[in-house]
Amino acid sequence: MPNSPTLPSADPKLPSFIHPQLVEVMDDLNLVWDCWRELKNAKQKYLPKEDAEPDKAYKNRLGRSQFDSRFAPAIRGHAGLLSDFVLTDDSPESLKTAQKNIDQQGNSLQSFFTDADEAVLRDAGCGILVEFPPNPTDTEGNPLIRSAAEEAQFGLRPYLVKIDRRDILNWRIAYFQGRATIQQVTIRENRMVDEGDFGVRPKTYFRVLKPGSFEVWELVEQKGQWINTLVDRGFTNLNTVPLVWYSVSDNGLFEGMPPFLNLARLNIEHLQKRSSLNEVLHKCNLPVPVRKGFIKTLADLLKPIAKLIIGPNSVVDIPSDGDFYFAEPTGNAIAATQADIEKLEGAMDRLSLAFLNGGETQRTATEVMLDTAQTQATLSGMAERKQSAIEQIFEFWRQYTGEPTPGLIEVNVKLLQLPPNPQDVQIILDAMGVKIPNRLGLEMLLQRRWLPSNTDLDEIMNMLEEQDVSEEIVTDDAIAAEALLVA
Repeated sequence: MPNSPTLPSADPKLPSFIHPQLVEVMDDLNLVWDCWRELKNAKQKYLPKEDAEPDKAYKNRLGRSQFDSRFAPAIRGHAGLLSDFVLTDDSPESLKTAQKNIDQQGNSLQSFFTDADEAVLRDAGCGILVEFPPNPTDTEGNPLIRSAAEEAQFGLRPYLVKIDRRDILNWRIAYFQGRATIQQVTIRENRMVDEGDFGVRPKTYFRVLKPGSFEVWELVEQKGQWINTLVDRGFTNLNTVPLVWYSVSDNGLFEGMPPFLNLARLNIEHLQKRSSLNEVLHKCNLPVPVRKGFIKTLADLLKPIAKLIIGPNSVVDIPSDGDFYFAEPTGNAIAATQADIEKLEGAMDRLSLAFLNGGETQRTATEVMLDTAQTQATLSGMAERKQSAIEQIFEFWRQYTGEPTPGLIEVNVKLLQLPPNPQDVQIILDAMGVKIPNRLGLEMLLQRRWLPSNTDLDEIMNMLEEQDVSEEIVTDDAIAAEALLVA
């Protein structure tokens, strides 16, 4: 969640200090967060109150302005394409056993990383922390576990924790032979603590991780100053920080711009223009009656005006040189705004995965091929980075358990092949033999899984050639027969 404004964020002596690189992208992270939550409790931020707009009118305008979310479905569409994977056979047995509840919260390995993929596509990255429960102790503080058998008896094992990028507040990184290594990182933890007999309240802690150790701090305000108080500390059997930066790109640790930021901005612009159009239609939907010549002097303005009744059984009295008519908007501005909204929707389709199911706009054959190739390249790159990040996570897991191999995952590459779309297929079929060679068209259909994966393209090409020859023979015979009839 976005950083709490009540805690200091610029004091380098406090764990709540926010790294300059995070400060730089915080506005963008808040924007994508609002779009992800479909502007829950944030609509007024993007539809501010106009000058001299009455409170009731503003409230009604907000109520009429609905957010057509294009951002969250695009994120989930991408993440869903990466959700099908399996553990390799050489993965640790403890990992295989735990994959149905990988985070000790009831989430499977697949569902955990689906959520992580969504966070990565939304924010450009998230942290995956490999945790291990502390060794239980007796009343005198002596450890109760002294062997692997006792550890298994207590059910202690590693588990994964997903860390929102906004909660990774500050860090220090060292480089060894060009490789970045985390030396220290601070994670904000928002917990619910008991209050009174039945209530709870939120409380913020700061977990500072270092190689081989951790500390938990709390900030307490005393006489206008913030005091840093140590709440907990402990040690691990690892010589590194077991936090993996799970990212969509090859940027450095804790860096990167949200990949769908432009889509979020367009989605907000779409809301604002639809809101403006709705207000125009709401206020100008009915024509306004105009009575010309009824008021001629200042004294006429001061007179009480009789109620105007319009209907089949009523009349309107006006002076001989007056007029009565209905004034209504020309609609030019409305049409222009509507056209602009349609352009925005087309732009959002191109930035999202809407072309997977046809979207809302018509595209040319070239656009179909370019969109498909670009998306498949993006998904393939994400799959490679996902496998690399999970390899690091599993290595931390192995170091905790002491098992011989860390294991890997295998992403189902068939999911990275986009599903066939009737529009795309028809474009390809129409172009075959006219704009593109038949074989190229068949290869494109095979790539889109419109044809079975075991299709023999050579056999189909031979069939097409035989069909063409037969058609030529039939055509020649028809021409010859026609010539005989004419003769």
